[in-house]
Amino acid sequence: MRNIQGVRPVRLKNMLAYGFGDLFGGGSFFIIGTLFMVFLTDIVGLSPVEAGGIVALGKIWDALLDPTIGHLSDNLNTKRGRRRIFFLLGIIPVAVSFSMLWIPVEGTHAFKYAYFVFAYLLFNTAFGMVMVPYNTLAAEMTSDYNTRSKMTGIRMAFSQGASFLGAFFPRRIVDAFPDGQGYLVMGIIFGILFAIPWFFVYKGTWESDRVLEKKAKKPFLQELKGLFLDFGTAFRNKSFNVYLAMYLGSYVAMDVFNALFFYFVAYYMFKEGIFADTLSFVQITQVLFIPLVTYVAIKLGNKLTYNISMVIWGMGIVIFSLLTKDTSITMIYLAAFFLGSGHSGAVMIPWNVLPFVSDVDEMITTKRREGVYAGLMSFIRKSSQALAIFLVGLALKGVGYVPNAEQSLETLQGLQKLFMIVPAALILIGILSTIWFKISPKNHKILLNEIERRRSGGKAELVTPEARKVCESLTGFKYEKLWGGSERQGTLSKKSVG
Repeated sequence: MRNIQGVRPVRLKNMLAYGFGDLFGGGSFFIIGTLFMVFLTDIVGLSPVEAGGIVALGKIWDALLDPTIGHLSDNLNTKRGRRRIFFLLGIIPVAVSFSMLWIPVEGTHAFKYAYFVFAYLLFNTAFGMVMVPYNTLAAEMTSDYNTRSKMTGIRMAFSQGASFLGAFFPRRIVDAFPDGQGYLVMGIIFGILFAIPWFFVYKGTWESDRVLEKKAKKPFLQELKGLFLDFGTAFRNKSFNVYLAMYLGSYVAMDVFNALFFYFVAYYMFKEGIFADTLSFVQITQVLFIPLVTYVAIKLGNKLTYNISMVIWGMGIVIFSLLTKDTSITMIYLAAFFLGSGHSGAVMIPWNVLPFVSDVDEMITTKRREGVYAGLMSFIRKSSQALAIFLVGLALKGVGYVPNAEQSLETLQGLQKLFMIVPAALILIGILSTIWFKISPKNHKILLNEIERRRSGGKAELVTPEARKVCESLTGFKYEKLWGGSERQGTLSKKSVG
């Protein structure tokens, strides 16, 4: 069958091959989010601020790397595809770079700091190499609302399954070896596990047969300037800005929660022994709820599913933050159930929405720019986690945390407040942002029909009132400035619709 976007059927084997890639995305971020700070402070001997600073420094590199990879994957032309070629190139770097993060290096304090800055930069390079093109695949393979939702559901099942592995095994591996060597063993095992899927992703997925527009070569600096101007236009897409607020509300809350979870359980609850089991229970609950979340998203839409999930997750965070060292194991697992069941939809829905944002962009620009949005979101994902971890490091210092020591009453009270209030506030921001979210199954179908009409040469003045209203509400522009009209008129930056 011809490889045409929206025509070639996406079968279950293709969905599984696609989802397999997020073993790396979900698993690596989970392990880094829950253990990297602890490793750097309690094993390597860096301060919380230094540990957070290492992750934050990586974002300076990402600011150039991820958008550049997204741009390349939009414009590259090879026999192995413009996006999927990166999956083959990234296999070895993924395995090596993740392993290097967990080497308990010896030497001066300055050497340790420099080494982990380098290792984290290398990891970010490998991550961007595969995950930026990967994030375009749902939009490349199909335009169907339900098929994309199923693909995202399967992807999230793999992602949360990897998070479960990251919750259950790493700490057990670490505890099985002395002097921090368990971290290195864990890093090697998971580095290999994260590298293997990319061959199968390459074999089981495809790209649309979009004919690349031939462009005259420009000097490098001019190309780079044009690249970042291109990325800047994404923020003029109203649906993208709403989506971004939803995404940050859920994912930054998750990053803060994950970064503080070990400290809360080990130092506030005095139950370090239940850390791995409790976290594993949260993750397996997330995986089990993925089919239900996918079904609800198809039937009721992304907005309602997201809000229900965020409310349940927020309840779980508040309940868990009120637990103490005297809390029964039954109550601990009940709170963990709320965390897992709510978090399932909170992390799935934002990724389910991203391909639809690219469709809205096409109505604005006439172009398919999945790489632009994938590169931008990979950068934002890593930046948000880095910022969260860095701020957690500052906050831990602010409340008086001392590694490997009994904490003062004031420190424990501060830790509890951080653990409860910050994620809950971010969740509330995510929920409030959905007031402006307009991508429903019905609106998406109307949008696609209008895009197809304009592609076929349909005139702007023949748009139906319903299509006009939908396109304006999704894009934030008056209809006359859509389909490249704003660029032709030089008014792309002037929004006319709220």
